[in-house]
Amino acid sequence: WLKPFWPELGQGGQRFRAPVPTRGAARRNRCRPHRRSRPMASISAAPSYLPLALIDKCIGSRVWVVMKGDKEVVGTLRGFDDYVNMVIDDVREYTFTPQGKKITHLDSILLNGNNITMMVPGGDPEENDSKGGVAAK
Repeated sequence: WLKPFWPELGQGGQRFRAPVPTRGAARRNRCRPHRRSRPMASISAAPSYLPLALIDKCIGSRVWVVMKGDKEVVGTLRGFDDYVNMVIDDVREYTFTPQGKKITHLDSILLNGNNITMMVPGGDPEENDSKGGVAAK
């Protein structure tokens, strides 16, 4: 199927061959080992998780999700996908308006991952109200 587009393909045309570097150029362009500024042992060995792995560990536990705008959601994480769309059960939705805070209770909710700003595993804005947390707006 490529013949109409590139008739030279498969005919050994010089057009598609990569230039072979000369001996001196190959030596100059060779990869050099990375020089570290400090020894490897001085780097902390704290466990690090990829974001999706951390969210996966939170399935079945309470999460506090801060959304774009003036909404926060607290509930039990049931599942998520690669786009971080989340299904949350036993939900309390906090909406912040100039008139005050409005709390809505829902059985289940599907959150669009594009609207999620932050997720706090095991967090609850009610606990952080007295400490000046996000919910204390």
